[in-house]
Amino acid sequence: MRGALLGLALLAGVAVTAPAPRAASGARLTPVILDTDIGPDVDDAGTVALLHALADRGEAQILAMANCTSSEWGAPCLDALNTYYRRPNIPVGTFKGQGFLANPQEHEKYNRAVAERFPNSLKSGRSAPDAAVVYREVLSAQPDRSVTFCAVGPLNNLQRLLDSRPDAFSALSGAELVARKVKQLYVMGGRYPEGKEWNFEQDPAAAARVMRDWPTPVCLSGFEIGVRVHTGARLASEAPAESPLRAAYALYIGAGKERESWDQTAALAAVRGPFVHWSASAPGTVSVDPKTGANRWRPAAGGRHRYLIERDSIPRVKQTIEELMLQAPASPPHRGLFARTTSIARALRPGPHRHSALGLARR
Repeated sequence: MRGALLGLALLAGVAVTAPAPRAASGARLTPVILDTDIGPDVDDAGTVALLHALADRGEAQILAMANCTSSEWGAPCLDALNTYYRRPNIPVGTFKGQGFLANPQEHEKYNRAVAERFPNSLKSGRSAPDAAVVYREVLSAQPDRSVTFCAVGPLNNLQRLLDSRPDAFSALSGAELVARKVKQLYVMGGRYPEGKEWNFEQDPAAAARVMRDWPTPVCLSGFEIGVRVHTGARLASEAPAESPLRAAYALYIGAGKERESWDQTAALAAVRGPFVHWSASAPGTVSVDPKTGANRWRPAAGGRHRYLIERDSIPRVKQTIEELMLQAPASPPHRGLFARTTSIARALRPGPHRHSALGLARR
C-alpha cells in the first residue's frame, strides 16, 4: 500500500484536463480552502479527512490547504493526508513567520510522525510556499464570489492575505481579492455570545484584524459547538492500519479514545451550510480584543457575523462526523478536482525544490 501511495504522489505534477466533478444529486458543490494549525490538536487531521470524504461525495472541491504554525511538519503532514486520500496535487502552503507554535515538545505530537512515516512530496515545511502566496494564486483563478474559506486555527495566514499586495497573479490587493473571489468565511474560534478561546488567544491581533476587516459574511463555530461532540474512537478498530488519520489519533490521544470535534463542526457547516445540524444567530458583529483574544458578539442590522447555535442532537452530529472521518479514500483518484492547473500544481513534481516554479523553495 505504501508503494502504491507513493506512486500517486509522483503523479502530482501531471497536468489535469478532466472536467471538475459535479455535485451529487441535490448537493451543493462548495469550492473550499482550509487554513489549519495542524499539530497542536488532532481534530485538524479529522477535519482534513472529513473534507476529503465530502469531496468524494461530490459536495466539496478542495482548492488548497495551508498550515498556520511555524512548525516545519504541518505542511508535510497535510500533504501526507492529501496523498492518502488520493489528492496529492492539492496546493499546500505554510506560515513563514517565526516563533508561532514551533516548540516540538508541545506542538508536534503527531504531525512529524505522519510526515515522516507516510508518503508525501514536501518532507518539510521549508519546501512549502508562503500560505498567502498560495491563496492569492488559487483565488485569482476562481470565479467571483465562489470560494468558501474555512479557518480552524489562529488567523495569522488570513491576516497576511488581507495585507498582501498586488503580484503576478492579481493586480488586486489582498482585501480586494478576497472581496471579489470569496463567498464566505467559516471560523472555528471564540465563544458565543462572548468569552475566550484558544485559537483567538494565540494571535489576538490577527483575530481582531480579520473579524474587523474581512469583507465577506463570516460564520463562527465557537468552543461550545464542538466541545461535546467527541469522535475518533472508532478509528482504532474500523480504519485501515495504513491510515495516517488512525495514526494521528493514536499518537495524540491513544488508540480507541475520543477527542472533541471543534474543527470538524466548522468544516461541516462550511460545506453543507449552518442549518443542517445547527441554527445560526441573527446578524451581528464580533469584536476581538487585540491583546487578550477575548471576543464579544453584538447584534447589528446588516452585520456580517453569525455564530452557530446547537440544534441537532449531539449523537447525530457525532455520527455524521465520525462516518465521514471513517470513509475510505475514493478510488480511482478524482483528478477532475483540479481542472485549473496552476503553476503551483505544475510545481508539485518530486524533488528537493517542489515549489521552485514559484521561486519559493526553502532550504
